[in-house]
Order: sequence, then structure tokens, then C-alpha cells
Amino acid sequence: MNLTTDPWIPVTDAGGDARSVSLREVFRAGNALRDLAVRPHERVALMRLLICIAQAALDGPADSDALEICAKDLPDATLHYLDEWQESFELFHPEKPFLQFAGLAKAAKAAKKKTSKAGEGEPPNEIEEGTAASKLDFALATGNNTTLFDHGAANEEVRAFSPAQLALMLLTFQCFSPGGRIGVATWHKVETPGKGSSGHAPCVPSAMLHAFVRRETLIVTIHANLLSRRTVKQNYQRDWGRPVWEQLPESLRDAAAIANATTTYLGRLTPLARAVLLRPDGRTLLLANGLDYPTPPDFPAEPTASLVKKRDDSGYVLVGAGNRALWRELPAVVVKRLGDDGAGGPLVFSELTDEVAFDLWVGALLTDKASILDTVEGVYPVPARMLNESGRRSYEDEVKESERVAWKLGDACKSYRQHLELKPQNYPEQSVALRRYWTGVEQRLSLLHNYLRAKDGSEEQTAALVRWRAALWSISRDAFHSACANETSRQRRAHALGLRALFKSKRQKPTATTQSA
Repeated sequence: MNLTTDPWIPVTDAGGDARSVSLREVFRAGNALRDLAVRPHERVALMRLLICIAQAALDGPADSDALEICAKDLPDATLHYLDEWQESFELFHPEKPFLQFAGLAKAAKAAKKKTSKAGEGEPPNEIEEGTAASKLDFALATGNNTTLFDHGAANEEVRAFSPAQLALMLLTFQCFSPGGRIGVATWHKVETPGKGSSGHAPCVPSAMLHAFVRRETLIVTIHANLLSRRTVKQNYQRDWGRPVWEQLPESLRDAAAIANATTTYLGRLTPLARAVLLRPDGRTLLLANGLDYPTPPDFPAEPTASLVKKRDDSGYVLVGAGNRALWRELPAVVVKRLGDDGAGGPLVFSELTDEVAFDLWVGALLTDKASILDTVEGVYPVPARMLNESGRRSYEDEVKESERVAWKLGDACKSYRQHLELKPQNYPEQSVALRRYWTGVEQRLSLLHNYLRAKDGSEEQTAALVRWRAALWSISRDAFHSACANETSRQRRAHALGLRALFKSKRQKPTATTQSA
């Protein structure tokens, strides 16, 4: 299977229908393709690949001015590039299979296993022919991934996958494989590094949030997320480099190729974090630790990630997906990253002007050490003024205001339970009310966007702010009513006193209790 000509990328077309296309069709179809139709972590991996191909084909662009005018050259340049490097995109090439380690073999000391279920003291999913191919899909029950939503795991037979499925699974696995225990193999008769353990692939540390500008069609979206050489040099502070298929490491001693793959801009976009060799049967593969990819704080954050300063000014941390809803993280994401300290959001913001509004896709893969927990994603309209400091501060102030109202709601629920003289029991009314509150607020975010889009100092802006803040209190009141019963005389009294606590005018500082979405 060749990824440039065979369909394997799930997309939606202009009519809203889902289908799969090849790499060539992504760039040749122009406006006929609307968007990718994949899960959040798969979107990140595919966008990194498509951006890498586009940047390599354009050999830049050199600066922001060249970036603006290169859109018309993008289809022809990428199609020519894919023709030139077509052989490197063969999934089962005997000498240089795509994103794999040709010559990988099982270590001589590895004992053969007869089942795909891990036993005590042995690497997970080792079977006689190798590792189950389902290991590449985080949603499937393989290794320590849960079987809760994967009923196919109940079947003793090893599952088979089509080449198109394997291609997407492999690309995503190389970007997002979490660190942990892993098998050992030999590559050109040299044992793979790590001695049975591996570090994180570059896209997974701290459940980092990845963000992309989203436009009306797929090819325009790709162009909107390209970086100039100047931005990479100044704000990423790394060499431009080459895609890994142009300079594929030939051995673990190939220092130049390994440095290109692990430390340069283009090299890291399609990583080789795991030593993988697919089997044509689609059932099994060989798997071991691959190249070591440095991550923050010892290395600049990924081009699509964000860094914020620690509260104690001791350094910077990645903005990750946690308990807070994604829209509340946007003030930390929509910040231009500066080259002097590396803090800020995705590098693409350095290429945008303050006069252009856009939609922002944000997503992450949630992990707990080596375990996959969930995926999250969201698409948010970003007004043009959010790219300047005053607009971002306005948004941040309203996020804090929503959190202040949430704190007041939580305090009201506590008051309700205390006046009923009930034991705290983690205040169940508070949990129900806050969940309903944050759901209601997210459904009314258009009011906040109307405020941000309005002209500074105008009556329209003032009215929009009043409507937004009034909605916060209305939603909090409804959430309180739904969570706190109001039937018996004692409940009615506690309910009234709780409402008084909710609308009490005194401002109090929000606590961590109310920060969860």
C-alpha cells in the first residue's frame, strides 16, 4: 500500500459525506474536502503529517510575507513532492517502510508466547508471531487498555486490520504512544534502547493541549497552520531540518539522522518514537522502543502546544487537558509565543494578524502514566481582538467571572445542606449544581463572543457584557433550583437561605473546589 495514491485518510467532502482519500487527493481536491473525520489524537497526527509534507514541498516559506502568497503554489508543489518521494510512503516497503524500522527482529532472548494476554512478569500482548496489531489503537483493549467499550477483545482470535487502518494507527501511535514498559528487539543486530522501558512520544506529555486554526476547507486549513522559516528559527529556536523519510536513520549509530528526527522542526512532525515493523497479515507487528524525543522543560514545546509560567516563577509548564472545560483554557492558549523564553501558545499565532477572526480546534489525549483515559476536543470561534493583549485580558476576566459565580453557587449549595443539618458527604448538591452550571455556561458562550466582537467602548459592547453576566447568574440560579429540593418546610427554608448566599453581593476569592468543569 502506498499512502500517496491509496485512500486511507478519513474526511468529509463538501456535501458532508464521509470517505477516505489518499495524500495526493488531499492536496489535489482543493475545496472539495471540508475537514478530517477522525478522533482528536488522530487529527493531531494527520495534521502534523500534512503540514510536514506541505512545508517540505514549499521548502519554507521564508517569512510571513511569503507565507501569505504561497497558497496558490501549495497544490502543485505538494503533488510534485509526493511524486518525487512516493517510494518512501510505501507501508510495506522491504527496505524503508513508512515510519517503521526495516531490519527489526525479535531479541534472541525473548521467549515465544502463545496468547495475546499478558501474564505476570512478561511484556503485554506478546504472541508467537510478535505483538498484536491492535496495540496501535488506543481505543482497543490491548495491554493495559480497558476492555469496557471493546467487546471485540472477548474473542480469542487476534484481530486483523486493513492496510488503510494500519497506516492511520501507526502514524497516531508514533505521535502519542505513552512511556512505560515495552518489549526489546534488535535493529540491524543491535538491541533497541531503553532496556524494556520507553519515554513519552512527543505529543503526549502532560496531556498537552494541541491547537490548530480551522478554516472552511481542508487545504485552506493546512495552509493556515504552516509556519515560516523565520518563525521556526526565532520562536521555536530549532533548525528547520528534513522529514524523517528524507533522512531515515540507518542504525542507532546514525547520529546525524537521529538528531534530525528528534531535534528539528520537520523531523519531529512525524516521529519515530517506537521501533515498529508491521506484518502484511494485518494481525501482528514487532514493537520496541524507538528514538528518544526530548520534551519540555528541556526542549521547546511542540509547535501546536502551549506553555505558561508557573505561579512561583520557577519555570514553565505545558497547558494540559484536565478538569477545566477547554474554553476556559483559551486565555493561556491564544498567546503569541516569544522566542526569548518559549512561553505562549501555538507557533501559528505568530503568523496571524490581529485583524483576522478564526475558528480554533483544541484537543488532547488524556493519559495517566502509561494508561490511556480519554480524548477531548472542541472548536471555538476566536474574535480577532483576542490576539491582542487587551482582548485576551477581557476574555480571561470573564472566565474568572464565570468561576466566581461557580464559587458562589457551590457556597450556596453548602449553605443549603448545612441549614438542613445534614452531614457534608462531599456536598452532593454542589456536584450536581456545578455540573449543570458549567454545561449551561458552555451552551451560552455565544454571548461572551458577542461581547468580544463588539467595538471597544461602544454601547453594543456594554449591552453584550450585561447580557453575558446576567446569563451567568440566571444559569447559576437554575442550577441551584435543580440540585436543591424545595418541597418540605425545612427544605423551603434552607432553599431560601441558600439563594440568599448565592446572590450575596460580597466578592470572595474562588477556590480550587469550583474550578472543575
